[in-house]
Amino acid sequence: MKKYFVAFLSFLFILEGSKLQLLLPQSWGSTFVMIPALVVSGLISISFYLPRRYVLWIGFIFGLFHDIVYGPAIGIKAFTFPLVAYGTYLLSGAFSLYQWIAGITFFLGQSAYFIILYGWYWLFGFTNMDFSYAFWLHIVPSILLNWLLAYLIHQPIRWIYQKKRNRSIIFDTILR
Repeated sequence: MKKYFVAFLSFLFILEGSKLQLLLPQSWGSTFVMIPALVVSGLISISFYLPRRYVLWIGFIFGLFHDIVYGPAIGIKAFTFPLVAYGTYLLSGAFSLYQWIAGITFFLGQSAYFIILYGWYWLFGFTNMDFSYAFWLHIVPSILLNWLLAYLIHQPIRWIYQKKRNRSIIFDTILR
């Protein structure tokens, strides 16, 4: 089952860097900047179903891929992805997983991701932007975009998990 999740995250990684960039308002000259983070939404969704060590490893590997392909320094997203995935894993384990709780978890996870990412970029000198300016023109639109896209990402992951779970004769050992 884990290979299906990794394949889906790989698809999101490719989609995030290619076709989705053409649909964003900054490509049309808008002052609002929306940063797609489909892989983060996928990691948050996967953290609902897989054990924490798999979520941490998958988060680290995809964060490292992000750092190599898109990032200004190696290690920023390789640390941030597992941190956000682990935080959402802890949140999802504390509550029953209803749709509205999943939505709140997606919102909190995306918010934590973008604020931590801004903090790393500011710490290492990759941005000189004031936090309030970055928050209102970059972080809030990005959170709202990714929060809406997270629902579309969560549905296939939930379907994969339920399909594989229902097929098995013996319950998976990864159930909480």
